[in-house]
Amino acid sequence: MNEFPNTSTTPPPRQQVWRTPPAHLASTENGFTQGALALSYPLPNGLLAEPAPRASSLMLVPTIGGAPTVCSVDTHTWALRFVQAVIEVISSDRPLTQLLRWTDEHVYAEIARRKRCAMLQRGLPAAGATRRLPPRQQIASLHVSQPSDCAAEVTARIMTPNRSRALAARLDYVRDRWTCTAIAFG
Repeated sequence: MNEFPNTSTTPPPRQQVWRTPPAHLASTENGFTQGALALSYPLPNGLLAEPAPRASSLMLVPTIGGAPTVCSVDTHTWALRFVQAVIEVISSDRPLTQLLRWTDEHVYAEIARRKRCAMLQRGLPAAGATRRLPPRQQIASLHVSQPSDCAAEVTARIMTPNRSRALAARLDYVRDRWTCTAIAFG
C-alpha cells in the first residue's frame, strides 16, 4: 500500500449534483401554472373557472323637483368655525385632537407640524417663568367657493397685531360631515 499522499497535478474529478423538480411542479400538462393560488384554471368540463364580466345594471336616477342635497349644510358657517379652530390649535388655545374628526391624515399632520413650528418660534418658557402667550389671532376675511354641492374651497386672511397671514383649505362632504382634505398656510 502506498502511504504517501497523492502529489499528482491532476485535480480529483468534480462531483455533479442533479436536482429534479418535485412531482407537482414537473407536470408539463398545462405548460404554465400560477402556483398555489391559481386564479384562472380550466374546469373538468373544459370551461374556464373565471366568469365573464356582466354588464352593469346600475344607473343614475335623476332627483325629482330639485330635492335638497345631503351637502346643503351652511358651508360658510362651518368653514368659519373650522378655520377658527385651526387658528386656536396652532396658537395652543385648543388641543390638536379636536380636529381629528374633521381632517384627513395629511391635513392633520400638516396642522401638527405648524403647531410645533409655532411653539418653537415662541420659545419654551424657563422653569418658573410664566408662559408667553402669542398675540391673539382673528379671522379678518373668509371666502368660500363651492365648485360642487359637496366640495368647498376656503380662503381666509388671519390677522395678528403686527401682520396678516393667509390660509387656504379644501373641504369635502364625506360620510355625512365636512372633512378638510387639503390645507395651505401663507
